[in-house]
Amino acid sequence: MDRVSLIIICSLAALAITISGMLAPQPLSGIPAVEAGQPIASLAPCITATLQALDAAGSITLVSDYCFAPDEIPRGGTALAPDLERILRSGARLLLVRSAAGLPHDELRRVGTPVELPWSTVEEVANSIEIIGSLVNRQEAAVDLARRMREALHSQVTPESPRVLLVIGNSFDESGGLWVIKPNSIHGAALEAAGCRNAITETMRGTPQMSLERLHQIDPDIILHLATGNGASSGTSEQLRREYSALEGLQAVRRKKIARIFHPRVLDEGPELIELVAAIRQQVEQLERGDP
Repeated sequence: MDRVSLIIICSLAALAITISGMLAPQPLSGIPAVEAGQPIASLAPCITATLQALDAAGSITLVSDYCFAPDEIPRGGTALAPDLERILRSGARLLLVRSAAGLPHDELRRVGTPVELPWSTVEEVANSIEIIGSLVNRQEAAVDLARRMREALHSQVTPESPRVLLVIGNSFDESGGLWVIKPNSIHGAALEAAGCRNAITETMRGTPQMSLERLHQIDPDIILHLATGNGASSGTSEQLRREYSALEGLQAVRRKKIARIFHPRVLDEGPELIELVAAIRQQVEQLERGDP
């Protein structure tokens, strides 16, 4: 598994452990009264990507450690473990964070005004995009982006839709099991928007890890790996299928319906999800046609 995917998986696991022992946060009833156009600290990749899509990247003076942003923009830890000194030095006093259990609200308030944005469902994402737009004087662009997100992530599942398992990472890790995309997630919504049923039907709690025994039980029609990068040096889908070759009990192995989807930000949850929906749909169509 590539290093970037491993870092993301560890972060997801840590977050899941935190959430499992706490009550889920309540949605915001409103946002703080702030002056639009203030310098912004974006402490989530999905928020940074949204600001970039709204042509408001110039408002960003600090990002989280995991954001895709130019090297010259300072990094300030994460929303769950913020680097308060760096946030102060950046000049940002408006702190945009993704809603999550365990956010250190008191710490964040010491260095600025936190705006907590729910980001777990399609409607929450769309509403949060509109809030971001209002904070950076890009309301019209935000309304348009929110509309496109709602349309792109609308479920297209039918009874005939293939059962697809989305796996995180470039390679098949037999020893540690599979890290998978939960149905109750924004990436799960992207899978349904691509016209596929999630092979996992039950709600998953805690870390999104699946044993090989459970993999055989659900026996998906198709297995897709979500891999960061452009694929140039990460191997072909044929190589990935060889990694699964010992699992002949799986119909996806026997029918050669296993492939990778590459994108530098494939695990992000911002506007790039629109591209992911199209990529999943295209890959599934190729596999069902029997294309390599």
